[in-house]
Amino acid sequence: MFLYYSRARGIYVYCGSSNDAEQASIPLADIQDDTVRLRCRKAIDPGENQVVKSCFGTKPVKERKISEIIKKVTKWRKLYTGTLDADGNLIRYSSKEAASVIGIAKKTLDDYLLQLRIGKKYGFDFNYHNDDKIGVLRSFVKERKGRIRNDKNNTKSEDSSTIN
Repeated sequence: MFLYYSRARGIYVYCGSSNDAEQASIPLADIQDDTVRLRCRKAIDPGENQVVKSCFGTKPVKERKISEIIKKVTKWRKLYTGTLDADGNLIRYSSKEAASVIGIAKKTLDDYLLQLRIGKKYGFDFNYHNDDKIGVLRSFVKERKGRIRNDKNNTKSEDSSTIN
């Protein structure tokens, strides 16, 4: 599958597959300075439950479930705070080392931890949404933060109007 970057639309647009590569075309309006940004994707049989794989070897990660994230973040924090080995010695990892043991980037784990903490603070029902993707939690947090900001702005404007 071939995609080109459309500067007019600001997105990558499908222009053909490897079967019809000779017939693929790109509008002249999307060609500037004689350059075109292309992406090549390897299509996978739709019957298989896999993610589309890039020609460059990078594979996008599927969005994780909240239950999976809770387990990974808990394990990461335990490695960071320290665990006892069989001899009773405390073994501690740096947060970056612990993240590499878990197999998820430290930055991602930090973000997950923040989302989990804020979700707990705002009363997110983790038991009900256990099998949902992390996007559900992100949306909840974003909506609650926006609502709280609006409430604060409304309170400030009411306070300033009563002073006059």
